[in-house]
Amino acid sequence: MARVSKAWCILVTTLHLLHIASSNFIVKSLPGFGHLPFTLETGYVGVGEREEVQLFYYFVESERSPMNDPLLLWLIGGPGCSGLSGFLYENGPLMLNYDKVNGTIPELRLNPNSWSKVLNILYVDAPIGTGFSYSKTQQGCYTNDKQTVEHIYDFLQKWLVDHPKFQSNPAYIGGGSYSGLFVPPLVQKVHEGYKAGYFPLLNFKGFVLASPLLDTYLDFNARVQFAQQRTLISNELYESMKANCNGDYININPNNTNCMSDYEVYSEKDKYALGDMWANDPNVHKNLNVREGTKGGVRRCNITDAFIDAYTKNVPSVVEYLQNLTTTDLRSLIYIGDLDMITPYVSTHSIIKSQNMKLSSSWRAWFIGGEVAGYTEEYKRNEYHLTYATVKGGSHVVQYQKPREAYEIIRRWFSYYDI
Repeated sequence: MARVSKAWCILVTTLHLLHIASSNFIVKSLPGFGHLPFTLETGYVGVGEREEVQLFYYFVESERSPMNDPLLLWLIGGPGCSGLSGFLYENGPLMLNYDKVNGTIPELRLNPNSWSKVLNILYVDAPIGTGFSYSKTQQGCYTNDKQTVEHIYDFLQKWLVDHPKFQSNPAYIGGGSYSGLFVPPLVQKVHEGYKAGYFPLLNFKGFVLASPLLDTYLDFNARVQFAQQRTLISNELYESMKANCNGDYININPNNTNCMSDYEVYSEKDKYALGDMWANDPNVHKNLNVREGTKGGVRRCNITDAFIDAYTKNVPSVVEYLQNLTTTDLRSLIYIGDLDMITPYVSTHSIIKSQNMKLSSSWRAWFIGGEVAGYTEEYKRNEYHLTYATVKGGSHVVQYQKPREAYEIIRRWFSYYDI
């Protein structure tokens, strides 16, 4: 039987998997870099009732003290962005060397602000249709927000069973952008299992959200208000949009020509490609131990029409989950760039303030090298603790655009220091 490959989802038949001896592999070197000075493991974990979905992962051990440092499961946004996006573009130990782009395989260099200096980081290609993850069936290619949460929960449980030496490490779940809709329900599910003593036992401590999407209606509508506050659009356009669209920029009536016209003036887009070139090199596949049959057309972010059609967005808001988590004993960190126009701080901050928590540390500047790097405040409700921070000049992916600031936030917060 031949392998079938779709634009949004890799299908691999059983025949391609007969000679697979192990589900994990230690990567010694990578094309474009050479021998790795840190420990990188890759592998697959089967999830779902019949394990028809095989999720690919990257696991980077802490460069400081793997057996003592926290374990962070880091999820990527999109939906449709792979774990490779976090590994190469956000907080992993390597980054693309843009100074040496010559048409061959892109070179890599060490990331001086890698979170792996203080954390064990686990990245996963989820939902299905991203990165090197694949399905054994056509039906497995179709998924949604809720099923993705279930798949990641299943993945984490099985990964911990296979890596018992990390079960006692302080464990956290985190993610940015669209994965803000995955993290709170996943955290609630993991915390419930932790409190109930479900196997495998883990030392679950909390979660991190970076520029998260928390409520599609509130976050998307806040973009227009944010643009006006930052003088990115004129007061005249803002007032016209408010009047013509009745303050609702999500459910626009196509017959409302005045609103449509205003919104077109306001809109903008962007995209990337260099990391895709590296990820699709045959030598990269070999060194990462990617399974035969899953090696074609990998994208950093799979945002094709086919993927969008196959993916159902059925978690429009996680505000209720966040409210539920304030009754736990977990720690949480939410940070966001103060120039982020995709998930503006105005909506994130309003959601935090709606959670009925007590302000335990008032709004203040935080510093790096004597310079203001942003602002922060802290909230408490019984045993629950939340730290909120902004990054001055930061846009949507702070850990890419302001890596030093993001690293300092992470280093301090995970060490229980004040930001």
